[in-house]
Amino acid sequence: MSGLKSDGVFARIQDGVKQQPDKAKSVNGVFLYNITSDGKQVKQWTLDLKTPAVYEGSPKSGKADTTLVISDDDMVDLSTGKLNPQVAFMKGKLKITGNIMLTQKLVPLLKADAKL
Repeated sequence: MSGLKSDGVFARIQDGVKQQPDKAKSVNGVFLYNITSDGKQVKQWTLDLKTPAVYEGSPKSGKADTTLVISDDDMVDLSTGKLNPQVAFMKGKLKITGNIMLTQKLVPLLKADAKL
């Protein structure tokens, strides 16, 4: 499946990481996003903020420090501020495995209007 709404979110994150790689590296983590639609995984995105690089697919070396599972629509709502990350997690809209505390450093990356 291609042309997901969240692709734009990841494209924006990609641009931000390219513009300010040092700030991205300061997060120092690898995040794997499993994007779902109708309860099925439809795409994966990796935010390798150690290298830093953002790309479609699973991590190229090793494994992710943190894996996040979220629907396409919820990912867009999260990035636009319509959905609070903590509320999404508590309601089960966002599932996180691995280093949960590392996700706190991601918040500035995900905001639609924020620069890194």
